[in-house]
Amino acid sequence: METALAARVTAAVTGTGSYLPPDSIDNFQLLGMGTLRESFDIGQARSALRGVEGVNGLSAPDVFDRWAYQVTGIRSRRRIPPGSDLTTEDMCARAGLAALEAAGREPDEIDQLYVATVSPSDEVPNSACTVATKIGNPRLGGFSINAACAGFVYGVGAAWSAIVSGMAERVLVVSGDALTRLVDYTDVRTAVLFGDGAGAAVLERSETDHGVLGPMAASGWFARDPLFLVGQSWRDDGDRIPLLHMEGGPRIVRNAIVKMAEVGDQALRKAGLDWSDVDFVIPHQANARITQGLEQRLELPKGRVVHNIVDYGNMSASTVAVTLDELVRGKHGPVPEPATIVLTSIGGGYTMAAAVVRI
Repeated sequence: METALAARVTAAVTGTGSYLPPDSIDNFQLLGMGTLRESFDIGQARSALRGVEGVNGLSAPDVFDRWAYQVTGIRSRRRIPPGSDLTTEDMCARAGLAALEAAGREPDEIDQLYVATVSPSDEVPNSACTVATKIGNPRLGGFSINAACAGFVYGVGAAWSAIVSGMAERVLVVSGDALTRLVDYTDVRTAVLFGDGAGAAVLERSETDHGVLGPMAASGWFARDPLFLVGQSWRDDGDRIPLLHMEGGPRIVRNAIVKMAEVGDQALRKAGLDWSDVDFVIPHQANARITQGLEQRLELPKGRVVHNIVDYGNMSASTVAVTLDELVRGKHGPVPEPATIVLTSIGGGYTMAAAVVRI
């Protein structure tokens, strides 16, 4: 049933934006990077393929492409080209400017800036300071968020809190990562997953029933092994440059499905709604098996859960931001007015967060 919500101060999403680097790496190209061709077990992968005719006659690159798509749903991923001057902060600024344009706002009309990233080009200065300068408002206050793949949703929750409390009228929330710079190209399980990109949203004070419908839901617990990246300052002499490592397997997939559903449940309860009120679910695009598993668990009609990992890969927190921007711009089909959307995410740590947004 649809619950009527009384007018109240909330944070309306008035503009979204995204930026994807133009360089794209498909599975065939990926196999030639690092030592993946030498470390990839072609025989084991060939025997694991399901529903593929003539599997024994496939070349090693064809087996890798089909295996990668079967286990992740990814055919290609965006990346910042080697040797490029483009940085994570540049991508964030471009996504942020696109969101400001969509909202009809100038950079100097924004009160605060939150930047979610785990891969800034500089640890110091703070990414928010760098992005603020790049969008043309160097005196804009803000901070960085490291909640891994849940960072954008945490940023939306923080923006809602700032606006509802009166601390800000308008907040720009940006997420961006260049994970291809951190991937270990000797580890096929990790290398196949990640891509680069950025997304953003402008949130503004509103007294309508549109916007973020109540506080976000958040949860977490400590588990280092599923995803970790050693801090740069904790290297000893002779250590390799820290690289991102991701554990896979059915346990990780199931945990992500269950936890994103649970934190989504919590956010809906806070909003006074249930899943029957939801038009779209935008989950963190970690793996197609995860987003498809979430769709099955929620038992929502086809098309309610939005998928786009196939051409982008896992862009950490930016997957939710980029998918939201695509949805708003009609790239995933017609969007009713109003539309109630659940943003739900899980990231390394673990960190979990969800928010309900009406646009």
